Amino acid sequence: MVALTIFCQILLLAYHQLTTHVDLYPFNGARNYSRGEKFAEAGTNLVLMSLAPVGFALHVHALMIYGVIYYYFLFAAELIIWWIPYFTVPVGRPRTIYNFLLSCVTSDFGEGDALTRWCATYERLHRGTITLLPPREARPIPNVEHTILHGWTLVTAMVTTLALYAANPR
Repeated sequence: MVALTIFCQILLLAYHQLTTHVDLYPFNGARNYSRGEKFAEAGTNLVLMSLAPVGFALHVHALMIYGVIYYYFLFAAELIIWWIPYFTVPVGRPRTIYNFLLSCVTSDFGEGDALTRWCATYERLHRGTITLLPPREARPIPNVEHTILHGWTLVTAMVTTLALYAANPR
């Protein structure tokens, strides 16, 4: 189980790094990122995504627990960034809460509406990439690159949870 978990974790990390660095347009929008945006995206995620496989490989319990928490948090962030604005546009108090969460998971604390800024970023970086879902007004559409990433993140979270439980049965 540990080997499968490490495989899932490393595959997720490799996929993320590949799709951040390599221009595979129209599969991804890597060509539209600035050098600084690529460095921030790839560097931050390299560190965060590397801790869990190190923990499972070396049996460091704290890093194994980190992995379980991290992958579910990452999946929640992916839902906030991509799926909530695709399916709905929060208004009123829910919009305020959503904007706060979106700002936190994107590290974009600029002035004004976070969703409006995200939609502009989406247009600049990801418009024209391959999507399977139909457009919904002027909202971000999860592209195939990110749909694969999100699915694999959820698989990795579940496998990591099972491996931690298997390593510590009660």
